[in-house]
This record gives sequence, C-alpha cells and structure tokens, in this order.
Amino acid sequence: SLNDLWEYALGTRAWTQVVSAGGSAPSPRADNSLFPLGNRLVVFHGIVPRVWNDPEEEVAGVIYTHDAALHCFDLQWQRWSEVAVGGEHPCARTFHAAIPCG
Repeated sequence: SLNDLWEYALGTRAWTQVVSAGGSAPSPRADNSLFPLGNRLVVFHGIVPRVWNDPEEEVAGVIYTHDAALHCFDLQWQRWSEVAVGGEHPCARTFHAAIPCG
C-alpha cells in the first residue's frame, strides 16, 4: 500500500503497522520524503496516483501527479494533520531528500 506507516522496534527486531487515531492523513503517495521533527514525522510532497479516463478514446488507467502537500504525524497521539503552508515554498517534487533545520 502507498498509505501505510510502519514502526521498527530495535529491541525485538520486529515491524508493527501503526494504526492512526484519525486526523487528515496524506493521500497514498510514493517518492516523498519523511523526516522526524520533535515528536512528529513530517511527510513532504511526492507523487499520488490519479485515475485517468478518456471516454472518447475508451482508454483508462492510472497516472501519477505531483502533490505539494505537507502532513505531520504526531507520535504521541498517533494522529495525522495537514499543515497549511503560506507564502513562498518549494514546488511539488519527487525523488528528493528533506531534513529539519533550526
């Protein structure tokens, strides 16, 4: 799935899927970046699948489009939120890295 979150426990060497308590989760995506910031995980940009349908050509499929959304996952409350970004910001991108600064 392109919309799941997993946690790795070093002590037990086991993966556990994280179940969100709700909030505004990011849409399924790939080629995004994810980085820790305090008690949160930040999901930055990526590509999202979109259904493409051309009734005149009788062709359908999935295309991937860039998404410039910014989401945070609160590790304590296990809840997603979308971050409203104002002003100048990076354009939508994929295959990138991101780190917190300051």
